[in-house]
Amino acid sequence: MELNRKGWVLLGLLLVASAAGAQKADTKKKLYRYVDKDGKVTYVDALPADAADAARKEFNAESGQTTGSVERALTAEERTAAATKAAADAKSAASAAQEKLVEESMLVTYQTEADLRRAYDERISLLQQTIESTDISLKNVRAGLASLLGEAAEAELYGRPVPPKRVELIREMRNEMVKQQAFQGNRMGELSTLNSEFDRVLLRFRELRSSNAPAAPAVPAPP
Repeated sequence: MELNRKGWVLLGLLLVASAAGAQKADTKKKLYRYVDKDGKVTYVDALPADAADAARKEFNAESGQTTGSVERALTAEERTAAATKAAADAKSAASAAQEKLVEESMLVTYQTEADLRRAYDERISLLQQTIESTDISLKNVRAGLASLLGEAAEAELYGRPVPPKRVELIREMRNEMVKQQAFQGNRMGELSTLNSEFDRVLLRFRELRSSNAPAAPAVPAPP
């Protein structure tokens, strides 16, 4: 078939486009380098299924230049460990941010050590009052329980039955004493924690005040 001038131009353009497309396709061909399960370094142009999770490097098949790399896929245990670490890091970051917020608030709320000490003294005083009142209540419960137990023991000594209501009252007073003892122990633990917290906060307050204090003016050198 005879082609006119326009036909030859179109044919030439198609040939150029085909050559460019072929060259572009060639540049897309890859080689893969990975270490197989036996520890052997392997180069392939098509990655086998059993190497899909292996660490590998990718090369241009024509130039031999490295075009990319893929890290080894994590195992289930490694993914779990990574997720656990990420959660711990996030929790630590949130805790640090909260601590910074508390410290900034402390500097605004308390201008002097006396202000800080006064605030803690109020909390400590309330706890001490609670402990003292609970101690008085405990002494009363113990005294009442001791009296009831003494009466019950005397009744048994003389062969008299202890009335069911008296037995129930003894049980209730014993339970109340145990409950108040637990409450007292918790408040004493809180008091110890609060005292330790104050010592720590006071030390940090001094550090923050020192770091935020204005620098002393420079003293000019004598002439």
